[in-house]
Formats: sequence, C-alpha cells, structure tokens
Amino acid sequence: MEDGDRNLLALMQRAVPLVREPFAELAARLGCDEAAVRQRIDRLREGRVIREISAIFDATALGYEQALVAARVPTDRLDQAGRLVATHPGVSHCYGRDGEVNLWFTLAVSPRSSLGLSGTAGLLAELTGAAESMLLPTLRRYKLRVRFGVEGDQTPGEDGAGGDRAVDVPARLPAPDLTAEQLRAVGALQVDLPCRGDPFARVAADYALEPDMLLVHAADFLAAGWMRRYAAVLHHRAAGAKANVLVAWAVDRAAADVAGRRAAQLPAVSHCYLRPTGPDWPYSLYTMIHGRSREDCEMTVEQIAATAALDRRAVLWTAAEYKKRRIRLFAPDEAQWEAAHPPGRRPD
Repeated sequence: MEDGDRNLLALMQRAVPLVREPFAELAARLGCDEAAVRQRIDRLREGRVIREISAIFDATALGYEQALVAARVPTDRLDQAGRLVATHPGVSHCYGRDGEVNLWFTLAVSPRSSLGLSGTAGLLAELTGAAESMLLPTLRRYKLRVRFGVEGDQTPGEDGAGGDRAVDVPARLPAPDLTAEQLRAVGALQVDLPCRGDPFARVAADYALEPDMLLVHAADFLAAGWMRRYAAVLHHRAAGAKANVLVAWAVDRAAADVAGRRAAQLPAVSHCYLRPTGPDWPYSLYTMIHGRSREDCEMTVEQIAATAALDRRAVLWTAAEYKKRRIRLFAPDEAQWEAAHPPGRRPD
C-alpha cells in the first residue's frame, strides 16, 4: 500500500471533517488535490479496505441498552442459531467460538423496544434452543479504540495514545427527547457518505434536511457526547489485522482496574472491558486482540498474562462469523423483528 493511502486512512479513521466539502479539506491537510483524495477513497472502497464513512454514535447515551451475550447451544445447531441471532437488527456482531460456551453476540435494544434487553436476550435463547445464556453488560471500560494500521504501518489498534481512561458504563441512560428532525439527522449521519463533491447535500436531501442544518446537528451531537466521531471504518482484514481472538480472564474485582489498565496499554488490544461473571463462568475481564497472524495474537495473550499478572483465561477463537455490521439506531426494523417473533414461540 502506498504511503499516500496509509496517511489518508490514518487521518480518516480519526475523523472526517463535518463540512460541506470534506474531501477537499482532507486534501488540504494532506497537501494534495481533492481529485487525488477521492480517487484513493474510491480505490480503497473497491479493494474492501474502507467499509464505510459514517457517524459512530454512543448508543447508551441515546437511551439504548446493550450487552455482550454468551450462549451454549448444541454443536449441530450452532450455524442455525447463529444465523437466527443475526436476523435481529440490534445484533452488530455474532460469532461461533471455540469452547462449550460457543455462541457470542453483541445486542443493543432501543428505548422503544417492547421486550427490553433481558427480554430480547431471553427470547433469542429460547429461539435458538440454548441450554444456557449469559447477559454480560459492560461494567467498566478500559479501552475502546478500533483503528487499524495498514501493511506494516502501526500495529492494529495503535495510535500512539495508549489505553483509554477507565470509565464506569451505566447499563442504560435516560433517552434524550429527540425531535423528529434530530431523529432524521441521526439516520442521515449513519448513511455511508458518498465520495463526491458536496456529499452531505445528497444525504441530507434523502432525509428531508438542509445540508447545513445536518452539519449543525452533527456538531451538536458531538458536543452532547451522543456521537463519538464521524470517521472511516475499515475492513480489519484488508487493513492488515488478519487474525483476532477474544480472551476472557478471571480476575479479582479488587485487582481488575490495575489489570484492565495494563492490558489496555498493549496496542494490539482494541477493546478491554470488565463484565459480570456467570454460573460456572469465573471470567470478567475481556480483551479483544488483533494481529497479522494467529501467532501475533498468541504473543499478545502471553504479554497480557505477564504484564497484568493474570493466569486463568478462556481463549475464544472465532469458529464462524455470522454477522458483523453496525446497527442503525432508531430504524423501524427493531419493531418489525419483535412483531415477527412474539415471546413464547418455540424453536423448530
């Protein structure tokens, strides 16, 4: 990959300017012309390096409930269960993983949900025939930083800043009273930004908004903390992170903060969270590790064990990927799914 591509991707993963001509602004920062920037973006999209350019919202700040869910389903039903879970619009990631607890997915439900988080997780367990299901909300976040280096550039997840500040994460915040126009703006900002001149004009028109007003709402969302950033999201394998593993660690609650901060300092760790334990599941510190190979990931696991003084662990390699897609907040498909899957329905 050319240096120009790497520099552009590094810039776009941090933030894409929220101005009428964002690609011209990016070109100015890189010292090149806009046509060259747009050509690079088109090529990187065609090569499945850039997945999309859109807003990254804090769903909890908008009143959503979310959690990691782990389930144990019969091995011969795993694929069927994974595909069924993937149909829920609030599931962004769904994987089959090695081990007895073999179905893992992230679930978010809106403040409009008729089932709520625990009700939805319970219904999915019922529909999949899971023998066991654990709801694992985030209690404390030590790191959330999904930015990738490319082809020998920085290690996946590294941007020179180390771990994030540890913060407690509430299960749910009161939903802000969004106006109809604000809701349309949330929808518009989740659309993949077209690579053309004045791109926000086209997106805004599709949501009955003036483009300048859409950008005003975007700035307001950032200031309120509802939107984390507006940026490019990469396909991690194309960006050089061809292997990844989720590792859950057993840790005493009193030692969790020290261990979490130390694990978060490792650049190959993109996510580091404290979650509840479960029945016969003593693990509470979760680290998502990316590397260019399985061996890279295994090396990071041993680094965490050494630097964070951790030993007992569950190493959860991906066996199958059923879904990996950002959820669309306040879209109508949640209500449609709930209407099509009433509680009490038994799996086939």
